[in-house]
Amino acid sequence: MKRKGKGVWALTVLCMVTVISLTACSGNKENTADKPSATNTDKGTGAGEKTTESDVYPENGLPKNEKVTLKFAYWENANGREWIDYAMDTFKKKFPNVSFETTYSPKIDTIIGTKIAANNDDDMFDIFANFVTGGPSTILSLAEAGKIEPQDDLWAHKAFDNEGKTLKELQSGIYEGAPKVLGKVYAFPFGQSVSGLFYNKVLFEKNGWNENPKTWGEFNDLVDKIKASGLIPITYPGKYPVYLSFSFGIAQQYEMAEINGSLDAFDDTYRNYKTPFYTSPESLELYKRIYELGKKKAFPNGVAALTHTQSQMQLLQGQAALASTGEWVQNEMKDSIPDGFKWGFMLAPMGDNPESTKYYQSYASGGHYIWAAKPEINKKWAKEFLAWIWNLDVQQRFAEKAGSLPVRSDFMNDPALIDKLQDAPKAILNYWKNNKVKGTTDSRNVTLTDPNAEKARKSVEEMLNDVASGKLDPAPKLQEAEDMLNKAIAAQK
Repeated sequence: MKRKGKGVWALTVLCMVTVISLTACSGNKENTADKPSATNTDKGTGAGEKTTESDVYPENGLPKNEKVTLKFAYWENANGREWIDYAMDTFKKKFPNVSFETTYSPKIDTIIGTKIAANNDDDMFDIFANFVTGGPSTILSLAEAGKIEPQDDLWAHKAFDNEGKTLKELQSGIYEGAPKVLGKVYAFPFGQSVSGLFYNKVLFEKNGWNENPKTWGEFNDLVDKIKASGLIPITYPGKYPVYLSFSFGIAQQYEMAEINGSLDAFDDTYRNYKTPFYTSPESLELYKRIYELGKKKAFPNGVAALTHTQSQMQLLQGQAALASTGEWVQNEMKDSIPDGFKWGFMLAPMGDNPESTKYYQSYASGGHYIWAAKPEINKKWAKEFLAWIWNLDVQQRFAEKAGSLPVRSDFMNDPALIDKLQDAPKAILNYWKNNKVKGTTDSRNVTLTDPNAEKARKSVEEMLNDVASGKLDPAPKLQEAEDMLNKAIAAQK
């Protein structure tokens, strides 16, 4: 499962360390690979010795004879580890003085949290996954304390396999959406994810259902036809209601704002935490539509009990026609996909004009943090490795094995490389080809630390299941959330 962590960014370093210390002792055994006996020193040039051009790598000017070991914490999730192992192996072949001491775990957040709580710079990872205990609150605290290294300079890094261009010049539309903390990038993205409604093309073709509804009216007609067939029109995991926002979320509010002629004002309100937000015309209309879908039983009965795996199994087993999720679903469910299943993708259009722009949620995904208290040479090599992940051959492995979309525009414009993508990401590209689309992100320019901001967000998320079941009119709850958001903004000022 991939989930986008959201939370109030208000913990101090002391509180964060206390909480993590109490929760980190899970007994998870660290799984290490490529583990050498030395840590990072073993310099090949003595003090006072002159460094010649032959002693350094021409790509970055770093010394060839100074051995460095990077302690690396990798989150073993739906992306698997084959692609990252390939990245490390090829990096070591290019730069044989660098090695990795890698810890893989699906619960890497607990392991990282234990290291942070111990506050031992020598024992801490040089590079660690962006999945940590406490989520954004922990990262905010670490950034404020100067514990993690900013990585904005990587945008200007020349690509190893295309030295004529920088990574910023090669990026495929993720620059603006790269997650920031205090205005800086601390986890340089290596992939991108797109969410929406996925379906089985074979089932749609068999029933003659509309695979590309262009208006809200056409989408509603599709829901009615699916419901009449006895299937669940749209499934999502009620245990993680944020999944519903993958297809009925901030992107759809942006779409309605453009239709309403208020796109710039809405963008300013959202990005900079202004009000009204929860009670804006776009927000009220979106949740009203979810409520209307709920009243016609568009979502599963007992949705609150469904996990992400169970809801996706409803799609794969033909019990549900559409699933609200991201392109990672194919890789995540690869062992359960039946023979003959063919991936399709669509968005729920918000407008009445077939030619209007359809908005989708895009995430600059992945990324790793660098511990700031490590030796400068370690931090330099850590950034070199993060840039190495952008190599086309690594991006190809990422596309093939992890099932996500690459970050480089030259990859996305190469038909031969696109053919390497899994079928779910290909379905997204096919939808883009046949529709006028625009991506947006959930990143913000401002951080609210007052607890009322998180209370408001959580209140809206927690009401989703009842709204989607047609049991709860969302308007009063949205007003309560708006009131809490106003309190948070006032406290911030």
